[in-house]
Amino acid sequence: MQNRKSILTISVSAIFLALIIVFSYIPNLGYITLGPISFTTIHIIVLIGAMIFGKWLGLVYGTFFGIFSLIISFQYPGTVNYLFINPFVSVLPRILFGFISGCVFDFFRKHTDKANFLIISAPIAGILTIMHTFLTLICLYVFGYLDIFRISQALGMSDIIEANEALFGSFGNFILVFIAPGSVCECAAAIILTPSISSLYAYHKLPTNFYKLGVVKEIGYGETIFSRKLDIILVALFSIVAIGLCALVLCLYYLM
Repeated sequence: MQNRKSILTISVSAIFLALIIVFSYIPNLGYITLGPISFTTIHIIVLIGAMIFGKWLGLVYGTFFGIFSLIISFQYPGTVNYLFINPFVSVLPRILFGFISGCVFDFFRKHTDKANFLIISAPIAGILTIMHTFLTLICLYVFGYLDIFRISQALGMSDIIEANEALFGSFGNFILVFIAPGSVCECAAAIILTPSISSLYAYHKLPTNFYKLGVVKEIGYGETIFSRKLDIILVALFSIVAIGLCALVLCLYYLM
């Protein structure tokens, strides 16, 4: 049983990591580009993984999120997104986000029952999304704009910083005018999608709950098969994701 749980954990983790990669490379899916910067939906995948698996896999998902954020930033020269080629701006805040999210969900899972955990996971997801934005902006300001390690200067990104300051006047104005509306949409999407998708797996350890949900059935001699219920769950899951992402894109376009 333990080996089967481990195999399922690895398999589902691979799916999460594959989703991060796919969302990163499909235009306006993982990163919705508006003006000089992109808003993300990938943080929702990290939140779902951290809620289900806890802090250590949350750390892994956050690290992958950051690495691909760095890679994708090379596609946007001349914009604020290009500042994310600095790993202290792209990778560091996402590592912290994934690990802290897992720790928070682990804490509330241990101190609440199943029903209450699923209820409070919605506002927790919203708060953690705000934390992700906060961490990213701090790193962008300290390591990008202030450039305390002179990485931006070494990579020739001083012109981008000067142009953004000329356009918005200050980093604070940039946040209030441009970042805040998009962050509200990111937060709303996380509040709706994170508990909705995670609740499909009935509270805690995903591999165990595959058996509880009837997704995986034992056929004897330690062998297992996937049942047709898996199709229903996957359709429901991806339908929720698709609807949520469409709503997020529409909100961003109307707000901006």
